[in-house]
Formats: sequence, C-alpha cells, structure tokens
Amino acid sequence: MQKLVYFIVFSVLFLSCQSKKEQLQNPLYEEVMFIHDEVMPKMGQMHKLKKELKSLKDKHPQSIDSILSALKVIDDADEGMMVWMAEFRMPENKAETTAYLEKEKVKIQKVSDDMYYSMELAQKLINSLNQKK
Repeated sequence: MQKLVYFIVFSVLFLSCQSKKEQLQNPLYEEVMFIHDEVMPKMGQMHKLKKELKSLKDKHPQSIDSILSALKVIDDADEGMMVWMAEFRMPENKAETTAYLEKEKVKIQKVSDDMYYSMELAQKLINSLNQKK
C-alpha cells in the first residue's frame, strides 16, 4: 500500500513538472509571459501616478473632471491586469493550448497598452496641472 502511495505522489509530481516544462518550452507561452512580465512592474508607477492625481484634486478644482477621468482610466487598466491574472489558466487539453495562448496574447497586449496609455495620460495631466501653479 505504501508503495502505491509513493507511486501516485511521484507520478503526480512528475506530470506536474512535465506540464511546467512544456509551458516553458512553448514559444507562444513565453511571448504571453514576456508581455506580462514587462508591464507588471509598472503597476507601482501606475499607483504612484494615481496617488499624485488624487493629491491634485483639491489644488485644481477647475480640473476635477479631467482628474477623475484620468483616475478612472488608471483604475480600469489596473482592473484589467487583475482580471487577466485571475483568469489566466492553461487548458488541460493540449490541443487547445495554441488557440488559448493566441487569445491570451491579444488580451495581455491590450492590458499592456491600457496600462501604458493610462500612465501617459496621467503624467501629461500632472505636468499640465503642475505648470498652472
């Protein structure tokens, strides 16, 4: 009985490692992860810009609509990344892997574009408001 348990545990671990190895050897998987890994560290910068925009609300009440709009764009981009990460799951069926990764590549590229756009928008608004002092 104990040998059977060891065999099952070893088999599960072996298959799990094989699955990870296959993912790492899939160029499309690597492309998806590259896009994610490039933009994920920008979350901190995005949150810093959000905080800076919030601090400008009281100083520039005449620009509140622009500030709130930029904050919404940042929040939407942030939410996009969180949703993508929560939903990303490699399919069990290997035949579905390529189609799944192609869709995920489009999704994570949109997340990346949205994040960079939100940061650019926020930074331009901050710069503009800081010049009005």
